[in-house]
Amino acid sequence: MVENNIDIIALGQAIDTSWGRSSTPKTASYSVKMSLLGPDRLLMSYAAIVNFGTERQMIEMKRAYASESDSIISEVIKRVKATYKQLTGSTLNTKLSKEGSVDSLEIINMNGHNSKRTAYYRHKVIFELG
Repeated sequence: MVENNIDIIALGQAIDTSWGRSSTPKTASYSVKMSLLGPDRLLMSYAAIVNFGTERQMIEMKRAYASESDSIISEVIKRVKATYKQLTGSTLNTKLSKEGSVDSLEIINMNGHNSKRTAYYRHKVIFELG
């Protein structure tokens, strides 16, 4: 459950990456979007475009992007906490505990005459606030 000292409006502003704000800080190779799932959960969605040629490369890329997405999500959480502190003057005194996660690889382009395949790698993580 959310502690009473969390300013939900400020947290919403800290996670906002809509129009006029950058959703891909310093890179265009991935995107991280966040949304509140009620007053006590935060959904983080990481997405990247992946290119590979064989099934083995697909498995290797999925592992590599899983590791990369975890580190990027950790960096984004630090940025959200810093933005929250700027907005409210107080720290986000809550622990974000990972409640669950799921990742997927969706092939979006495949050609019978070319071995190159393009896919979306997606990683969704739900954090509990509190």
